[in-house]
Amino acid sequence: MQKYFSRANIYLVGKQVMPEAEVQRFLENEADTWLTDTDNAAQRIPELAGRICYMSFGDKQGRKDNASYLGHIMQVGHGSVLEHAVFSLLLTGVSRSLTHELVRHRAGFAYSQLSQRYVDETEAQFVIPPAVQGDAELEKLLKDHCDATLKVYAELTEKLAEKYATPEGLVDFALREEQLTEGENGKFTFGEAVEGHDKLSIDDWRELVGKNEGVAKYFKKKTIRGRRKSAREAARSVLPNATETKIFVTGNARSWRHFIELRGDIHAEAEIRALACDVARLLKKEAPNLFGDYEIVKLPDGSERTRTTHRKV
Repeated sequence: MQKYFSRANIYLVGKQVMPEAEVQRFLENEADTWLTDTDNAAQRIPELAGRICYMSFGDKQGRKDNASYLGHIMQVGHGSVLEHAVFSLLLTGVSRSLTHELVRHRAGFAYSQLSQRYVDETEAQFVIPPAVQGDAELEKLLKDHCDATLKVYAELTEKLAEKYATPEGLVDFALREEQLTEGENGKFTFGEAVEGHDKLSIDDWRELVGKNEGVAKYFKKKTIRGRRKSAREAARSVLPNATETKIFVTGNARSWRHFIELRGDIHAEAEIRALACDVARLLKKEAPNLFGDYEIVKLPDGSERTRTTHRKV
């Protein structure tokens, strides 16, 4: 049965550690004592980075608690020290429409996204936009369209696979993938004989593929990955922006704050606004001294937005 998503799944799959022995070695060699009240590496790292700027250790240390130190950092807008804390989130159940907006956040972010060229989308899943959710008529209209595009996608990939499996297509793919390479006098080779044949012209290889079943089988095996990729990259053009995707996102704390502010704003698109609110919830829990100033506000239509007094840190 076709699966449809109404909310993103978020997995916190990476965060930093802070080797206590190395911190202590630095303090003993080049600083003094450092008093802080948190064991949370994501919160300790920006504090240490900030204290390096003024060497505020030992007798020169003012604020002793991490919350007030980072709170002051955000109040005065010295957000650069927040860039040292990094979180990696794996997002699933999000649409291609959402990720088109997400990847516009470049500074401080890294992305790895599911490839529609390599992954077969004949059983793709989809995301129902918030505006459509709960309306049976609109949901049916959307789902009917998504189901129809999958049928066209499957038909395109099948017909393209047939097209690429002709003698001309098989030889062309072997050349494209640089498996069949040119030697001397315009002759081409795989670097080994194929059914006793080697170093032939392109026309001779095409003729041989058409006549010899063993040679054709060899070419099909060699080119199967390239042919599948080419079929999918062409067929994906019919898939809607609602197609579900998966994306691995790593960002520093300052960049995540910027994302939450911009995409959690009332003017942001509804799906990514919901994601920004969920990311804010997760990071508030994970590192409250870095994200605890964010408030998640319920709107009259039932959706949410984010709000903070410390903007553009």
